[in-house]
Amino acid sequence: METEDELASYLDALERDACYHVDAVLKEGAFETTERVSFVGENGSALGPFVRKRIGGESGLGGAYEEVFSAQRRGVRLAHLPRLVECHRRDGDLVLVMEYVPGETLGDCVEACLSREERLGLVRRTFPDLCDAVSELHERLDPPVIHRDLKPGNVIVSPGGVTLIDLGIARAYRDGAEQDTTHFGTRAYAPPEQFGFGQTGVTSDVYALGMLLFFCVTGHEPVQADRERGFAGDGVPEGLRAVVRRATELDPLARYASVRELRDAVLGALGGESREAAPAAPELAPPTFGRDEYATSRSSRPSLSERLPSWMGAVRNVAVLSVTALLLVGCVGAFANPTPQNAAYPVWYLASSYLVCLPAMIVIGCYLLMDRRLLRARVPALARLDAGRERRLGLRSLGVVFLVYLVLTVLEQAV
Repeated sequence: METEDELASYLDALERDACYHVDAVLKEGAFETTERVSFVGENGSALGPFVRKRIGGESGLGGAYEEVFSAQRRGVRLAHLPRLVECHRRDGDLVLVMEYVPGETLGDCVEACLSREERLGLVRRTFPDLCDAVSELHERLDPPVIHRDLKPGNVIVSPGGVTLIDLGIARAYRDGAEQDTTHFGTRAYAPPEQFGFGQTGVTSDVYALGMLLFFCVTGHEPVQADRERGFAGDGVPEGLRAVVRRATELDPLARYASVRELRDAVLGALGGESREAAPAAPELAPPTFGRDEYATSRSSRPSLSERLPSWMGAVRNVAVLSVTALLLVGCVGAFANPTPQNAAYPVWYLASSYLVCLPAMIVIGCYLLMDRRLLRARVPALARLDAGRERRLGLRSLGVVFLVYLVLTVLEQAV
């Protein structure tokens, strides 16, 4: 009976696979393909976005996702991980569908900070939450799951808090194992035991968090020279420097014994008091694949354009591009055949206005108004931007072009 249920679940999963429409390819490698997708129903309505991963079965990676999916089905609430919607094997590969979490990577947040004070403020706001996120993997799963790839690009910061992504190389801790069978990780943040010098455990993630703490405070990735000088300099406060040094000891036994201990040490170094242990999250019902649930999810709530069927997005794009083309033709016409009032302006001012500034603002506005799902699918660089970041960059660009236009107008009047 159990075999029949498993077969039915597998066939249902295959049927749902065909309903996912790929909006963008986020990552493509030898072992893994990551896509942003929408679930398109029989009536043409789309639900999403979601993230779909396909991990090659021969790689031996992705097992932690199965652990997390099993835990979520048992009702374990992991507030700092994307919720898994699908998890099944297909043709030997592991196929996953999870909620899409909008926000900025920790790396982007640090890059946006213009001073040490801003970076320390970012540490105060996000690092305790990041420690709680890693603690969930260690404390709420049995056996503990070790992330093994904690780096700025795998931490998403949003108004709702911190979310960990990419459990591709994460693994469950095996008591008594002498070392891991595979050696992966990002060199700047991975501890020595992750490269064949022992088995990774909870203190391996402590090491990576220590290196992430140094990155957040200084704005640059740690290198060997930083370790050699004891992480001194670069504006690192003495209290935090001591925390980084202990967290990143080469001997795992010399590090903080848990991520919670590291979190309290960071808060103490920042002048704050250790927080009370967060109450356990209420046990929730196992996740199910339901439209109502995901339509109201805090992290995967789609924008209006993302809820529209793809054909409506294409029609919208045609309309926007048509209006844009007319406006651009109008700009060229205004320069080539100026009105009597405009003819009084010098040629350089007319060219700057009608051939540079106004067309630039029209093109930027066109991009912001378009349904960009199809465009992201063809331009990988755009696929890495979420809608909020695109909108902010677009509005800033509009502001810069408008400021240039104002400066040119002031210069023309002064001449």
